[in-house]
Amino acid sequence: MSRRGAGRGSGKRRGLCWRPERAPRELHGALRCLAEAYPVAVGRGPGTPLEFERAPEPGLCETRRGGDGSIRIRYGAPAQALRAVGAALAGLDEARERSPFTSLGIMLDCSRNAVMTVEHLRVWLRRLALLGCNQIMLYTEDTYELPGEPWFGWQRGRYTARELRELDACATRLGIELVPCIQTLGHLEKVLRHGVYAPIRDTPRVLMVGEPKTYELIAKMIAFWKGVCRSDRIHIGMDEAEELGRGRYLTLKGYRPGFELMSEHLERVVAICGRHGLRPMIWSDMYFRLGSKTHAYYDREALIPPEAARRIPRAVDLVYWDYYHEEPEFYRDFIERHRRLGKEPIMASGIWTWNRYWYHHAKTVKAAGACLEACRQAGVRELFFTQWGDNGAYCDHDSAFAGMAWCAERAYGGERAGAAALERRFAAVCGGSYRDHLLAAELHRESEGFQPDMWDDPIFETHVRRHSGDAPRRIAARAAFYDRLARRLQARRRERATGDFAWAYAAARAFADRYAFAAAALAAYRRRDRAALRAAAARVALVRRRVAAMAAAFRRMWMSRNKPEGIETIQGRFGMLDARYRELALRLRELAGGRTPRIPEWDAPCPPRR
Repeated sequence: MSRRGAGRGSGKRRGLCWRPERAPRELHGALRCLAEAYPVAVGRGPGTPLEFERAPEPGLCETRRGGDGSIRIRYGAPAQALRAVGAALAGLDEARERSPFTSLGIMLDCSRNAVMTVEHLRVWLRRLALLGCNQIMLYTEDTYELPGEPWFGWQRGRYTARELRELDACATRLGIELVPCIQTLGHLEKVLRHGVYAPIRDTPRVLMVGEPKTYELIAKMIAFWKGVCRSDRIHIGMDEAEELGRGRYLTLKGYRPGFELMSEHLERVVAICGRHGLRPMIWSDMYFRLGSKTHAYYDREALIPPEAARRIPRAVDLVYWDYYHEEPEFYRDFIERHRRLGKEPIMASGIWTWNRYWYHHAKTVKAAGACLEACRQAGVRELFFTQWGDNGAYCDHDSAFAGMAWCAERAYGGERAGAAALERRFAAVCGGSYRDHLLAAELHRESEGFQPDMWDDPIFETHVRRHSGDAPRRIAARAAFYDRLARRLQARRRERATGDFAWAYAAARAFADRYAFAAAALAAYRRRDRAALRAAAARVALVRRRVAAMAAAFRRMWMSRNKPEGIETIQGRFGMLDARYRELALRLRELAGGRTPRIPEWDAPCPPRR
């Protein structure tokens, strides 16, 4: 029996068994699928027997130890039954939880370079099921094949129809709904850059509203997803199209108000969905942005004209996305604003993976925690957590399972069980240590808004200089922090059951040596200390080795999870770093040897922070 992807490493699991005649048929496929990676045997053993009972209480997830030594599971829906199996694997025999959410899941960004392999997504689906989730969206702007459109997703690692059908089948067995999540207005710059799509280009990233060829392409998109997924729902995007109607449309057809263009386009796309028997949802921000004088999404002064609200099709659902606010009251306010539009919102919170090297736990706890509290208070029934890959998807997305486990615990009200229960559940479901994942998340411990940035030019060092007030001693303090973290991570660098700790260690080590070098070199330059400058030049070789080690760890991590397309973007950044460090070493030697009087980039003071 294969155990691939079950959580290789230190995760401890109890062996379980179940008998088909004693388990509801709706669970058979899921239990057999889990057996591919977990000790969940069919028959009388080996392992602790499981007994299942459907309960009339919605959202119930209950495990109890029976007098005969079995684990008795009472559940409201299959998602709760499988979460209870996860509890049983972890040895959590006496637990009663309840989720108010009819749909609970994630949205995984598969468009910012990283396109996760089908094999690895199966690992994700099994883990999500054991955490109690019943929905997954794969955010695919153009990373899927489209018949008759050879340029669509070309060289981007696009999914084939066969791959997506395999994923949909696996998800269905596990009681998880795979919902297509695409774009049908903005965020299509990777498609529109190709000359063949010039006729449907309004701006470099937004489609031309009203152009017949636009709707021919969208019809192909909708038909494709209808053919590969069982779900009767589809997310059609339409967010952040701020320049709608302001490019070629304005030149060719003149000005029209954004609300008019948005309404016309949405009505036409919803009609296409209807012809395929699909109920669409869209991100709601464009309505609030168009109603805001500052074009801001979260503007409490925004006014949506009644006519625009009336034109929102009844057949479309609105997704309220918010990954930023840390007060439940703000979420409750905007949930009510959606309801005043005549819509029961679907809530999209965030598990912070974007512009990060590792999952950002502190940010997730503050924002998603407040969102979860507000959703419970306001009676929201549908909730999912986005995991974006902005700026190249260099985060280890598997590290975000710590966030998924935390959010699922809150969604089911299980936080009362305490940290020890979450640690045991994480070890059994995902493998490895939850505490260790939070330790690695210290990569993003904020200090005066500072976040580490490996892609900053090493001569300018714009980010760290700006956030340190251009003070070498403060840069050295950041270096010391990362050095301490790297030392703590060093003993864990072989752990790869979930997050890849070799990557976390390499990142911490590279930041420590990079910032220590920057502090020493800047201080030496300001003193015009030639001996110290020569010493700094000699240290460049060490920093280059640390960067090379980080690049190697990144490649191993990426190739174990994702298709190879997309890695070239991050490898290009690592190559730039090495080239610029070689340049910096030359400049320092020239300066120390008197062949050049200064480094102009270091003479320009940083502007004051605001």
